[in-house]
Amino acid sequence: MDNKEILTDSIADLSKNNFDDSVIKDNKLCFVIDEALYRVRMPNQGEQALTEQKRNLMQLEYLKQEGCITKSQLLVQLKNSGVVDIEKLEETKESLTKELKKFWFLLATKDSADKSKIEDYSEQIKKIQNNLQDLAVDIATYLSPCLENRLEKFYLEYLTTICTEQRIGEEWKRVWNSYDEFNQADASLSNKAIAYMTWLLLNRR
Repeated sequence: MDNKEILTDSIADLSKNNFDDSVIKDNKLCFVIDEALYRVRMPNQGEQALTEQKRNLMQLEYLKQEGCITKSQLLVQLKNSGVVDIEKLEETKESLTKELKKFWFLLATKDSADKSKIEDYSEQIKKIQNNLQDLAVDIATYLSPCLENRLEKFYLEYLTTICTEQRIGEEWKRVWNSYDEFNQADASLSNKAIAYMTWLLLNRR
């Protein structure tokens, strides 16, 4: 499965819950795979510091690699080669976001008796959200080779490694003891854990 498929599946998985942050309890988020109960949790200060240290060390490693490219360099290459203009995609994303907020406001202020308009606004919101999802996936996929995105990916994966736990009996036990174990794990579990960690970080309290 490539990065775009992983991102698409992760977003779809979260969408099943309508991005409802009410399922987050005490900065922890549970999910089930093959009848086993798992959770991701926010890192403590020590774990956060460790992850940032590992990211800094990984940055030094990436910079040594041939072909390492920064985001700004990649943006220029993508545009000059005619592959894609990320700035235009970002502008489209911003425009769609403003339009989405407009329809949210219209829906929130519409008389509940006007079923036709409510249905129309709801359909427009769904359409815009789908377009935004596609744009976000495309942008992330195009930018995945750059240094900044590689570091962001490593940071998220390392946090997920530390903060994913399984319910065994009456206890929560860490799933992976190392980043190497995480990388060798079943993708269905690691991808879902990453998706839920992303959601948890976005909705931290």
